[in-house]
Amino acid sequence: MLGRCGGEVDLQRLCGDWSDAVSNCDGAADDHASFPELDPRSCYVPVRYRPGSLPRPDPVAKGCGYPGKGATRTRLEREALRYDRIARGEKVAPPMAFECKLSPAHRRAAALHNARTLRALARGLHQRHAYAAVSTFGFGHPVAGASVLVDWLPGEACRALDKRQMDLLGINRARAGRAAEAYHGGVAPIVTVSGGAVHSPLNESFLLAHLLSCSFDVPADAILLDPCADHTHTNVRNTGGLIRALGGRTAYIVTSDGMQAEYLQEWSAFSLVGGSIDARALRDWGYLLGSWRQASVGIDAGFWFTPYRFWAEPVTGLGSAACVR
Repeated sequence: MLGRCGGEVDLQRLCGDWSDAVSNCDGAADDHASFPELDPRSCYVPVRYRPGSLPRPDPVAKGCGYPGKGATRTRLEREALRYDRIARGEKVAPPMAFECKLSPAHRRAAALHNARTLRALARGLHQRHAYAAVSTFGFGHPVAGASVLVDWLPGEACRALDKRQMDLLGINRARAGRAAEAYHGGVAPIVTVSGGAVHSPLNESFLLAHLLSCSFDVPADAILLDPCADHTHTNVRNTGGLIRALGGRTAYIVTSDGMQAEYLQEWSAFSLVGGSIDARALRDWGYLLGSWRQASVGIDAGFWFTPYRFWAEPVTGLGSAACVR
């Protein structure tokens, strides 16, 4: 399908009755799989991993990269002001990444942190990157409830983590490490971290932010938080919303080896039991989350992602249609 529909789509129905809206398209319109590497409009950029060096993105095609036409200082400042209002407790429509029950302290700290990140990004918009963000997702486990980071909030001083404390964080260390490598390799100007307090009191996005800034030298104001996602398909959805808010078209999702890397591939065994990301998104929300495909060369855990499923259509039409806000 190459990110196309090949027919007209009823935009009024697209984001509530996706399958019916795209019924005149090829069946591939009902899943995320496509072939962005075959079309320069996708802004698909391979990221190459070599032993002993940082991952590096390939050259960016003309008209691609971040910032693009959609990313402006005004847009980012406006989004930062929305987070300021959330931090003050004002009634304002929250982004998808904040649509969950958070304690007032957690909500305020996360909102203030995101406002600072957006303002820092606005100051550096003159620098071009292959992707709008490097994105990674947390992994929750009950043992993390014993972490000294349970009550840590973004903006506070780093806490010392001995080997035992690091072991409690499990594969989050590998995910944060890979995200930091991609950031330091120049793949994107910021890192988005996604995950709520699902399996323990420890908020996964907060622990990833701590690891990134305190263990892997990523500036705190280069990290954007999604403190609400509760599963990989929610991670993808909320990340798509953050990318749209940035005025970006693509993100580079990086994870650890194993189940999540396999889950994000074009097909996995989860598809057999209705547990794929596409199946869950259609069942839970009635729409697809976009398109993604492995973009890493040298590892199997890095993915080109766009929240625009029909990315090969003109931007004035279906190319700008996305159901994630």
